[in-house]
Amino acid sequence: MRRFLPSLLFLVAVFFVSPRADARIVVGLSSVNIAFLPVYVTQEKGFFRDEGLDVIFVMFNAGATNIQALAGGDVQIMGSAFIETIGGRASGIVDVKNFWGISNIMPFQLYSHANFKSMKDAKGKRFAISRFGSLTDYLTRATVHHFGINPKDVTVLQIGSTPARFAALEAGGVDASIVWFPVTEIAKAKGYNKLFDLKEIFPQWPYETFAARETWLAKEKDQVTRFLRAYQRGVRHTLQNKEDAVKAIRKYVKMDPTMAPAGYDEYKESFPVNGEIAEKPIPTVIQEEFDAGRIKRKFNLDELIDKSFMKALGGK
Repeated sequence: MRRFLPSLLFLVAVFFVSPRADARIVVGLSSVNIAFLPVYVTQEKGFFRDEGLDVIFVMFNAGATNIQALAGGDVQIMGSAFIETIGGRASGIVDVKNFWGISNIMPFQLYSHANFKSMKDAKGKRFAISRFGSLTDYLTRATVHHFGINPKDVTVLQIGSTPARFAALEAGGVDASIVWFPVTEIAKAKGYNKLFDLKEIFPQWPYETFAARETWLAKEKDQVTRFLRAYQRGVRHTLQNKEDAVKAIRKYVKMDPTMAPAGYDEYKESFPVNGEIAEKPIPTVIQEEFDAGRIKRKFNLDELIDKSFMKALGGK
């Protein structure tokens, strides 16, 4: 992993496959969560190996770190939030493109301490995010703005993963944080206040996608095709075999075993077999990022999405 290995060693989860594989692909995943369930199932069932691929997964705690690894060539594909490729282009990674949808869902809710009852009281409050430039950063700012509050009037703190953000909330280090299942259920059970469900702003959302640099996609078209063919098989298996999917949740996501079936039900409908990316909210996101000065120009969808693999494999 060259530049990133020393600092990321404790975050790396490598799944070894048969030495008979004729191609190796390093895939960065921006978090450990159920949205990547078909990825875990595909690896667990050996579908990548069946396509002659040695696929190694590297787990990051934020999309901003993942895209840095992509830019440096340490990973070839990243599984990450769509919004992070916009940030990547804004920071100079001009040839990164999303090429396959993993999960189309808005899973986030904003939880706070019991005495923080309304977003109308958000001024001066402390909000936890994973990292600046990440999806949680964007969504926190978008929520604050939605309620007519200038994001500069709140404090945004880089805390890390969802468990770390919830721990900061419990410790009183922050006043609110965006979290997802199953932490939403834990927060509810412990009496924290659900400030806002982000589905109210974004009922459709391109949550997680596969992205890569255009040069690599063009050069390794055969590898990408085999990767996606195996992955499609994994999506179908996920949708048709709840027992195997729940086992994968318990193994890879490490959540409370009693919550795994509910987690499967929560996310099941979000996994597109055809790789479709929920495009509808993307122009709004781009406009907001442009208006806020975080990107210098407004990108169009063709700059951000390579649909060639969806067209070639989507109907199969």
